[in-house]
Amino acid sequence: MDMTKFLSLLGLFTATSVCAQLTVKQDGTSEAYIYVTDQVLYVADDISVTKGAGSTADAKAGIYLREDAQLIQGATQSTANDGTGFISVYQDSNSDSFDYNYWGSPVSNAGTNAFTLAEGLYDATDTLAARTIVFQNVGFHNGQGRSGLDYSVDTQLKISPTWLYSFNAATQNWQYIGASSQSLPSGKGFIMKGTNVTTGGSYNMDTNNQYYEFRGRANSGDIQVNLGTTENSMALAGNPYPSALDLSAFFNDPDNNGVAAIMYWDEDRTVNSHYYVDNKGGYGTWIPGASGLGEYVVPTFMNYENGGVATTSTGTYGEDIVRRYAPIGQGFMLKRLLVDPNTGSTTNDVATFKNEHRTFVQEGEESIFRNPEGRSHTRFHIIFDNYSHYRDLLLTYHERSTLGFDRGADAPHPMDAGQKEAYFNIQNDSNGMEQKNLAIQSVPFSMNMSIPIAFKMQQQGRVRIKAAEELNVPYHRVLLLDTQDNMRYPIMGESSSIGGGLTAQLTLPAGTYENRFFIVFEDAPEEDPGHPDTRTVADDFDFVQDNRAKKLEVSNPEMYKVDEVNIYDMSGKLVYYAYGLGSASRYSFPTYNFADGVYMVRLVTENDGVVSYKMSVMNR
Repeated sequence: MDMTKFLSLLGLFTATSVCAQLTVKQDGTSEAYIYVTDQVLYVADDISVTKGAGSTADAKAGIYLREDAQLIQGATQSTANDGTGFISVYQDSNSDSFDYNYWGSPVSNAGTNAFTLAEGLYDATDTLAARTIVFQNVGFHNGQGRSGLDYSVDTQLKISPTWLYSFNAATQNWQYIGASSQSLPSGKGFIMKGTNVTTGGSYNMDTNNQYYEFRGRANSGDIQVNLGTTENSMALAGNPYPSALDLSAFFNDPDNNGVAAIMYWDEDRTVNSHYYVDNKGGYGTWIPGASGLGEYVVPTFMNYENGGVATTSTGTYGEDIVRRYAPIGQGFMLKRLLVDPNTGSTTNDVATFKNEHRTFVQEGEESIFRNPEGRSHTRFHIIFDNYSHYRDLLLTYHERSTLGFDRGADAPHPMDAGQKEAYFNIQNDSNGMEQKNLAIQSVPFSMNMSIPIAFKMQQQGRVRIKAAEELNVPYHRVLLLDTQDNMRYPIMGESSSIGGGLTAQLTLPAGTYENRFFIVFEDAPEEDPGHPDTRTVADDFDFVQDNRAKKLEVSNPEMYKVDEVNIYDMSGKLVYYAYGLGSASRYSFPTYNFADGVYMVRLVTENDGVVSYKMSVMNR
């Protein structure tokens, strides 16, 4: 399909547009480009975009993807993309000048299989126009830049190379990029902070959400990334294509059997400091899960010392969002699995992105893939001390799972919560593999099974175990078994009661507990005289869902000490939680990001008083 002298204005494609090959060729300095909005452009083979003689650097000779438009190329592409022109695609940063984002470039420099920020990253100013970005040092590359220094100091976007890093998978160390002209191989990720000054007119009205424009040759075909060399080592990669990437297809590709999990960085974006000691963040863990629909556990945010080493937990946590479809520009860590659990042989030491892993899913549509059908799980929150922090653990139930390690159904644990930690524990499996600590575990459910759960305590502390979410569970009650005294502590009541039930509570001295505690199940409710009945305090609380202000207001005139508030949708999914709220006469909880519908609020006081409230949210 030859697009020579294509149009002087706009060429619009529909979602069904299919091309065998695509050529955009500029004649001299005239305009020749394709403009795609809100659709997918599918090209079965290669793309060639060529500028005319004498055209300027920003000449309109290319393919412009706008309003979440995407480009997908065929799995059997015979020829590499070429030409001196470019494709142009936007991505927002969701960060200010103090926050790191993980990136992967969807384009490469012309004539190479690599990307440089100086040639490929632009400041989006208008539908077709863009400005170059000024790369200017404003701090120190060791991560301790002067507090308050911003990327942008005037109307032209400026980026400090101070905060540009990639990651060396061989040494497991961060690698300072520094110069914006340093080349990164396609598929390799990088990290970069955002901006506090809006630029680019109507495209950038939010200081925490700068739009960047990637310009270059569209990446396509097989792109490889080297993995680490040891069990659980990490490699920084990113979606290398100008389309969404189906991480389930990528993970389940036999060529990628060396990937154990995909790790997403998240951080507390309210912290405005460049100092490591002020930063709060951590890695969430994603795998396809036994259902193939994707499973995710949020990170526990950590405090850091000057050298960037995690020390203690902060009490704040990452956002629970759907992660199966990586959007354009998304960077992430690949965690290494060294030995194939089925064969006992060493896995591939590279991961390969392929065109067949690409798909057309626009950002914001990912939530439709959180359908509860086909899923069965219990989400546990292990809460330490006086709600200092918690660990998010997920136990899933699937008939094809085993009690050993199942790649893709079980996820390695980050083990990064400092002084106190909780994890599922597999001592050994049928192939003699070493002990594995898990954040997500899938089991073939039976009522008489017991699942080891472990705790690591560097000092004595209080531990609470609660089932924060039950989805299509096959039991009536889940309990914590302490084999030392054979006591069973109910964790949650009948599965039909949204947010109902109890929280097991322990006080553990310093030590590692890997063979003492187990998750067990009952097929019918049983009386538990060892646990006190909860006290009714419902009459002393008043709830008002203010849909105009998009928040839930809770009045507590008796000044009860509130331990936790959980909000569930009517499928039983936990959509909001807050712990350790203390005593106050009023509380306010945001509901601006809730879908319209009915929700169940469950409030728990210090003495296990439980108050339930059904609210109706209308945000339209």
